[in-house]
Amino acid sequence: MADAPSAPPSTPDTALAPARTRGSLTIAPRVVETVATAAVNAVPGVVPVGSGLDAVVGRRYPKVAADVAGDHATIRIDVALEWGRPLATTTAAIRDRVHAEVRDLAGVQADTVDVTVARVLLPHEVTSDNQPGRVE
Repeated sequence: MADAPSAPPSTPDTALAPARTRGSLTIAPRVVETVATAAVNAVPGVVPVGSGLDAVVGRRYPKVAADVAGDHATIRIDVALEWGRPLATTTAAIRDRVHAEVRDLAGVQADTVDVTVARVLLPHEVTSDNQPGRVE
């Protein structure tokens, strides 16, 4: 049985150049916004609010906007939180999670993550429509 042909040995002329010299990668602001939105929604106490007309008139939360320059970003977030949650603790958790997820999933360093609590929902305002994964 004949031996299978082997690949020629790698030489300086045939070896690939380092990845960073072969092209570039651009992460669009919308990608950073999508990653950040998912991170925000995973924090306990954050309540997704709005659909349909609410989104058209700007009353949908969370709202995330990102400015990306190279591998750095500035992120602004408006959220709605459940009544009774400590605001400072919850917003710190949002910032921490967004920093980590944007860095790990998008490869972008979030230099600034500004969080605004735009709305606090009282218990009667929190419904199954704005609680993901809740079954009634």
